[in-house]
Amino acid sequence: MSDSRCNACGSSVDQLGRALPPPQADGYRVPNLTTDAAVVRPRVDQAGHDILMITRGREPFKGKLAFPGGFVDYGEDPEAGCLRELEEECGIKGANAKLVAVRGKPDRDPRKHIVTICYRVDVPAEAQPVAGDDAATAKFYSISDLLQTPDAFAFDHFQLLEQVVDSLHCSQVSSL
Repeated sequence: MSDSRCNACGSSVDQLGRALPPPQADGYRVPNLTTDAAVVRPRVDQAGHDILMITRGREPFKGKLAFPGGFVDYGEDPEAGCLRELEEECGIKGANAKLVAVRGKPDRDPRKHIVTICYRVDVPAEAQPVAGDDAATAKFYSISDLLQTPDAFAFDHFQLLEQVVDSLHCSQVSSL
């Protein structure tokens, strides 16, 4: 990677024009790590499945749909971070996190290079989300409805939704 500089401040920037993090003691620059919780449950009418989404309350992508999630704290296991973020953003205690996907394209977040780990998480059937932290809203949506609105999503979360659907091993998307 060539060492490009910001015209205004002179700091090093990446290929997308974002400030580079300082190198660690070993000389490497590393991306940040986040986790996302995919909470899926059967619809009340038994006609498919719902999935828990938040509406982002902050930029980037303020007002867009995203999976509940956030940054993993230093020294925190990613699975624990996923469950913590779910509780912080939705007020729901989750369990039994199962790996769905790891996504890390350098341009997936406009702030900086961020790698995310998405887990499917179990929650109690009666769980009712309440938005907290940086979530403006938190609620369950019909998966089949969401698959019709790719522009409603933040980051690469529409593609992540597609991976969650694939992970459910459903033979017909229309049943979701």
